[in-house]
Amino acid sequence: MRAVVYRGPGNLDITDVPEGEVGPGEVRLRVGFNGICGSDLHEYYAGPIFIPNGEKHPLTGRELPLTLGHEFSGTVVEIGSGVEGVTEGDRVAVMPLYTCGTCSRCSEGRYNVCAQIGFHGLMADGGMAETTVVPAHMLHPLPENVSLEMGALVEPMAVAYHAAKLGG
Repeated sequence: MRAVVYRGPGNLDITDVPEGEVGPGEVRLRVGFNGICGSDLHEYYAGPIFIPNGEKHPLTGRELPLTLGHEFSGTVVEIGSGVEGVTEGDRVAVMPLYTCGTCSRCSEGRYNVCAQIGFHGLMADGGMAETTVVPAHMLHPLPENVSLEMGALVEPMAVAYHAAKLGG
């Protein structure tokens, strides 16, 4: 499949990569739309900043090179074992966080500041590809009246909403 692979500062290409395998608790999405985040630009111009380089991420086991993309939507095309409540053809937005679930912050429900936090598309192969594999718990079904194009904006809009709410 085609993907945007980041290899280091100023070094990315659109190339063929193998599709990842769908494991237990995971789904494969056919990517509908993927945004380009400021984080992606920072990685391209000055990185690697967040992308692991020389040491694998503790939750994902990934490091450079990898496929970018954490602001995306897609359609479920394959479902791994143990996944419930998801059907092939479901249209979804993705909350791209990997968390440990065991640190004090995760235990307090503050998973957004997990001690080992990771992001799909920065610490694992992301949505700038024809397909991507994500844990099923990252999926958020899109209502019929929300397009895949708008669905790709759910993550950045949620970040903006949260920042505005905190700022009063």
